[in-house]
Amino acid sequence: MKIKVLLFGSCREAVGSGEIDLELSDTAVAGDAWASTTQRFPSLGQFERSVLLAVNEEHASKETKLKDGDTVAIFPPVSGG
Repeated sequence: MKIKVLLFGSCREAVGSGEIDLELSDTAVAGDAWASTTQRFPSLGQFERSVLLAVNEEHASKETKLKDGDTVAIFPPVSGG
């Protein structure tokens, strides 16, 4: 299946782009999109424990099932004061 990955904040800066396209298996979950993206861009590994995911604009876990044409958004940890 083909999906689109959107990257925000420091994740976007680490990759140098805000959007990439991925080809994944038909049984892929959001965590597979994350794994494929970090394999392609190892600098994203620093966010492994705190990254937030969304699928089609809804909060998602790494176990959320994907379907062809989905959009997975990857957000870095949020901090503030």
